[in-house]
Amino acid sequence: MTMQVDQAIDTHGAEAVYQAAARYLEGDSDALAAVGLAVEDLGEAWRVQSAAWQSMPLEDRAAEYLESYRSLAGC
Repeated sequence: MTMQVDQAIDTHGAEAVYQAAARYLEGDSDALAAVGLAVEDLGEAWRVQSAAWQSMPLEDRAAEYLESYRSLAGC
């Protein structure tokens, strides 16, 4: 699976794979297929999301943190 995740990240970008995994974890069962990945369970989707997160530049991670904070704070 790691090779497939790396290929999806190379093809679609780490942020796109991260967001697809997030949508999958929220219930969109087709989200990861859109970036060429098939998973069997939520744990595997979480591992995909984690790998994509690790590949994202620090600036993109910071933007994701800020967006999450704003969402939780109702801003």
